[in-house]
Amino acid sequence: MSLDRAIGIMCPDIWGSYVCELLGGIQSAAARAGYRVIAIRASPRDVHRLRLARDQVDGWIALIDAAELEPFLDEGRPVVTLSARANEDARCPYVLPDNHGGALSAVRHLLDHGHERIVFAGHMAHEDIRQRFQAYRDALEERGISFDPDLVFDLPNNERASGRLAVRRLLEEGVTCTAMFLSADKEALGVLDAFAEAGIRVPEDIALVGFDDIEAARYASPPLTTVRQRFDRLGGTAAELLLDLLAGRELPCAGHIAPTTLVLRRSCGCSPAPAQRDAPPSSRSAAAPASAPASARSAAAPAGALARELAALASASTALDPSSPPEEAWPGATEVVLGLEAAVWGRPGPAAAALERAWREAAEQMPDIDQLLEMIDRLERAGQKMLRGAGDAAAERRVAAYIRAARRAMMEGRVAIEAARADYLNGLLDINLVIRETLLADGGSGGSKLSWLSAVQMSWGCLAVWEAAGDTGPLLRVVESCSPGAAAATPEAGARVAAEAFPRGDWLPAAARRDDHVLRLIPLRSEGADRGILAVCAPVSSPLGLDHRDMEMWVAMLTAAFERASLIESLIEQEQQARAAYERERALAEDVRRLGCPVIPLDQGVLLVPLVGAIDLERARHVLEVVLAELSQKEAEVLLMDITGVPFADMQVAASLMKTTRAALLLGAEVIVVGMRPQVAQGFIRLGIDLQGMTLHQTLGSALSALRRRRQPLDAPPGPRA
Repeated sequence: MSLDRAIGIMCPDIWGSYVCELLGGIQSAAARAGYRVIAIRASPRDVHRLRLARDQVDGWIALIDAAELEPFLDEGRPVVTLSARANEDARCPYVLPDNHGGALSAVRHLLDHGHERIVFAGHMAHEDIRQRFQAYRDALEERGISFDPDLVFDLPNNERASGRLAVRRLLEEGVTCTAMFLSADKEALGVLDAFAEAGIRVPEDIALVGFDDIEAARYASPPLTTVRQRFDRLGGTAAELLLDLLAGRELPCAGHIAPTTLVLRRSCGCSPAPAQRDAPPSSRSAAAPASAPASARSAAAPAGALARELAALASASTALDPSSPPEEAWPGATEVVLGLEAAVWGRPGPAAAALERAWREAAEQMPDIDQLLEMIDRLERAGQKMLRGAGDAAAERRVAAYIRAARRAMMEGRVAIEAARADYLNGLLDINLVIRETLLADGGSGGSKLSWLSAVQMSWGCLAVWEAAGDTGPLLRVVESCSPGAAAATPEAGARVAAEAFPRGDWLPAAARRDDHVLRLIPLRSEGADRGILAVCAPVSSPLGLDHRDMEMWVAMLTAAFERASLIESLIEQEQQARAAYERERALAEDVRRLGCPVIPLDQGVLLVPLVGAIDLERARHVLEVVLAELSQKEAEVLLMDITGVPFADMQVAASLMKTTRAALLLGAEVIVVGMRPQVAQGFIRLGIDLQGMTLHQTLGSALSALRRRRQPLDAPPGPRA
């Protein structure tokens, strides 16, 4: 696989089991063609706005949200939409499951049970759901049943809580119905939970059908009848279409439909027995030994077809490509059939470890317990058919022992899978504790924010924050990178890269070239602001796929850690600014205090006292002392008190002026106050402060002019005597 060629995926969720299966199908097809996969958890609008990975991606697949694809199409890079059409006049191919056909078969099945009051509930904002709703209406119309809008519930999303909401509305509104068709299995599971709490029995009181066939549907109580869609095949089809476009092949901008299948379980009222399929004859049959009886040789002839039938069951398909070996669908199919033949003929067969491994693979590949049991039953029937007419009691005992061993190996495989899952779920508690301490308990000390990746099976990670756009566009600055799974040339903190090239190919680990790993980009956004990008390289399928909410929670913690660090930096900056302002004010106050009360001699007998800054009690005493000393020493006749530079004139200033005026008057000096505004003087009078003895002027210039005019006649030379 080349790091120079990549398929980009735009989707709102990149961790859930649904998306992981889609990614598995996309990755498999991409890897065969030499492409790697970059999955971006963002809408097309945000991917285009942030310019993420645009220099690396050759073509795009848009999941669910197919709006605003025009910019990508205008760039000339091919686009395929998955589970949605781009628009009515689509400019690109789109892939959909057979929503209409699958939903039609589900509603028809409920109608066949005699139900006519059937509720439809789903999140109508999705194209998939609207197609399923149309099938619901078409099925009713086929049977001549009037459509009742009161039986339709538009739900806020496709999650379990929406199913609970549907039941609450059903009960509160008093809707009468005998069956419900939920547009997604998670919703149906929420309905089962709510019905159990309300004492409503399924299917005795109300029948229930879902859509998707997620793993939890198979183990619900009761098991959920649903419409199965193969998410990996859906993703693989989208990838193959995109690869055709990248290879220059002309494709119509039309829909490509992936098949769906109705799976019957108990929630609809059925008690389905495993279907018995007769495998078609095949020329690739295993031959019985020449020494075997003719009846046994004829019974052994379809053994090759048996391997193909088992492989078809394992792949959930009855239309396996005849030209492909069964091992492509289930690697252990031939081993299991050879083991059965060995039991029939009494000769050595595959090693016990190989057979155990084969059944473990089947259990991992096919989690539906009904299908696994059907495989065992089919194998047992084939063994009995091979023994028919042989009359060999020893052979019958060997076949019975082989079937018991197969059933035990299959059950051990299932138990091992469930034990591993339980271990992982228990380990989530420890993982969440580690992640919480890593991301939230660090009080801004600058510790690692990615050390938790190794605990959740990530092989590489890089955290970068947005910086101001450069000449070429948005820039990302690396905060931290780590490679817990393998050695990689991780970038140093502080490295800068354009958003189009993030993350650079030479930063990625060797796992990025493997067909079971996907590079995921997760924008970190909060309070309406873009914070940064978390890039991780992780397996396509991992325990994380069990519940995407875990990863969502960890990303939220990481974003919260970013916000806290940003807040701390902001507070530190504000503190520094406040400290600097305080220091400036303190320096000014010191200068004012150091100046104290400057006294400037003007004309003979005239002193000017310019006051600047606030006047407190201590400074008022200082002013009084200096003025009295200067008046006595200079024998001044006029004292000019300029309070223009005093920021406010309050009772403290008034008291200081009154004391200084009275002291000056006692020494025989006239007091002129400059800079007292009329409204301030009126305020002093209202407070009962006597301004008698003071001459008031608004400016120093006017005070000096008045003083000169008044003193001019005294200074003029005497005129001629009469």
